[in-house]
Amino acid sequence: MLQITTFGSPILANQKSISYEDPICEGNIQNLWLDVMVVVDKSQQMTNAQLWQVRNTITQVFGTVKQFGPVKYPKDPRSTCVGVVTFDETATTNAQLDASKSFSDLYNVVQTSLVQVDSTNTTFLKSGLLAAEEAFNEGRTRTYRYNYKKVILVFAADYQGEGTSLDPKKIAKDLKKDNIIIISVSCASDPKTAEKIKKIASPGYSFVDEMNTAKLVGQVTNALINANCYCPEDYEQYRIDYHNSSSTQYAICVQGFKATGGSYGYQHAVEYCQSQEKNTFLANEFTYMLATFPAYNPSEYYIGLSYQKNQWVWEQPYGLDHIPLSGYTNWGPGFPQANSTGQVIAVQTFDNGTTVKYCLFLCSFEIRVQPRHAVDKLKKMPISRSHNNMRQILQYQWGPPQSNDWLFVCQIQASSTENYTDWAESL
Repeated sequence: MLQITTFGSPILANQKSISYEDPICEGNIQNLWLDVMVVVDKSQQMTNAQLWQVRNTITQVFGTVKQFGPVKYPKDPRSTCVGVVTFDETATTNAQLDASKSFSDLYNVVQTSLVQVDSTNTTFLKSGLLAAEEAFNEGRTRTYRYNYKKVILVFAADYQGEGTSLDPKKIAKDLKKDNIIIISVSCASDPKTAEKIKKIASPGYSFVDEMNTAKLVGQVTNALINANCYCPEDYEQYRIDYHNSSSTQYAICVQGFKATGGSYGYQHAVEYCQSQEKNTFLANEFTYMLATFPAYNPSEYYIGLSYQKNQWVWEQPYGLDHIPLSGYTNWGPGFPQANSTGQVIAVQTFDNGTTVKYCLFLCSFEIRVQPRHAVDKLKKMPISRSHNNMRQILQYQWGPPQSNDWLFVCQIQASSTENYTDWAESL
């Protein structure tokens, strides 16, 4: 495996310039394309002032989305459906998932549904979540929007029914298991209650209403944009800290495949990746961080670097030009060199986090890394510093020759507000 002096995944060919910056999951709320059910507690556990705050937050967040509702044969398929559920002891579906065809429609629903709290102190979040699930199921049969990520945005003021059949914990777990993102906003005054509401949310998607509309609007907006950045089924999304699912995510999706017998070779790996989702390609490894991402976890695998027309180039999606390897100088002994088959194979072996081995086709070398704490410290550094420090802790030595068993890793750009995809099976 090779590291180059610049970091990141490329902007695709046919653009004016090539960029090697890692694509973080960023986006534009105007181009949001999600299916969202808003679930709001209307019991007297919520004050009228809090209810108005919720109403203002919803209208401000969705007020900048350009396209609402299911649209037949659109030039731009990026649209957002928003349904509304209110609950106390029971739940009411105020607007089905596909009812609002414009922001004006949604605005009218919100303004008429969230006027004042109800007359009961009893509130069961489970009833609201069940109503949202039902609205999703019914809405999909009408809209066929099976490639749109589902999100539940819940505003809750209490957590009742704990330890009983009315406990929302199980339904929340089931919804998240079905790849539905749950964003929670706690309107509770009791910190212990707020903590229980937090656990209903997907990791990194819980917030507290501090009666600061601007702050809450920003938090919910960013959460929706982040929810719109996701991978196909069975692909792992690269993030800064693999063990912390709420850490910063990148718009990079990877999946490893295993095969035996070197006769299949590099070209087979290239073509196999291309046969997956549209625009999938044999993975680029422009960063040391991506190479140590545990989702890879292979012992030996092909990477998308090959020697063509007298230069080293990285693979790209089918039909796009290769990207040249640029600026790399920290080669192992005897490299770079062209070989008879013109490709590179990498070997990665972890030994309690202290050793990583990389093997080039026909030859190999070993990289010894300082103990785990040195690598962890490196990962926390700004990218501008981490590469220089990385080079200081690596030493190249000859390692054992490659075996015949190998893996290859495929890569694809994540869906986002700026990258519409039709991964029907990913949800």
